[in-house]
Amino acid sequence: MGIPTPLTLQNSYDTDYQYWLETTIEQLRAGQFSALDLDNLIEELESMGKTDLRTANSLIKQIILDKLPNIQVRKHWQKEINNIKDQWEDLLSSSLKAKIDLEKIYQRAKQDLLMDYTIELPKQCPYSLDDLLNRNVERSPHLKFLI
Repeated sequence: MGIPTPLTLQNSYDTDYQYWLETTIEQLRAGQFSALDLDNLIEELESMGKTDLRTANSLIKQIILDKLPNIQVRKHWQKEINNIKDQWEDLLSSSLKAKIDLEKIYQRAKQDLLMDYTIELPKQCPYSLDDLLNRNVERSPHLKFLI
């Protein structure tokens, strides 16, 4: 692909933010200042960067929490989950997706759920990222409440 030019970097800023950020950092470290996408870099410095990964982790955790309990969910909660999935899809890029530690997020969601319910949950995350985004997949039917 070669060395990214400011124009190709500017395009990647809108299509794959994580790639843009990593490439910009590499260019800064290497002293390749003429290749920088200065307009977007200045914008990011002014706002102190984006928090996409933290946001994505939080959204995935909410989706996992929705899928785990085998209880009837009110309609407004399902609308909220759909909204969370919309936000996650908007954030999704291949480089960001590669950084998601789904097992770590699952363990955190599981810990939160076990604070409110006595329930048996799978030790490992039973979902892939694609499963979590699939709007047609139901909650886990194999979970048992111990109340």
